Amino acid sequence: MPVTAQPSLRPLQTEVQTSLLELQKQLWKARGRAKQKWLERALGEPVTNPRDAETRASWIRRALDVVKCGQEEVKHLAALLDAYAEHLSVLEMSLMAASESKHGAGGSSDAEKR
Repeated sequence: MPVTAQPSLRPLQTEVQTSLLELQKQLWKARGRAKQKWLERALGEPVTNPRDAETRASWIRRALDVVKCGQEEVKHLAALLDAYAEHLSVLEMSLMAASESKHGAGGSSDAEKR
């Protein structure tokens, strides 16, 4: 027995997925804004002695390294997602072509019956 998706559930699933994605995006943006505010406050604190200046400079260098690594990771993941999206598009086209050719074959048999 073939498994078929219920048409009435599909739009609801898509709507829920879209809402969930929006919530996740808002959460990530809020976290980003909070981190940015914290960073601005921390960097706005005056340096009181040479040791504090050295500690801050070291911390900034490490933080920049972390940010650069994060950016590289995002680029890598984006490239993987692009490749996967392309693969899914090819699969979709193959499946659609197979579906159309199956319907086309059925259509010709109907014409033969006339």
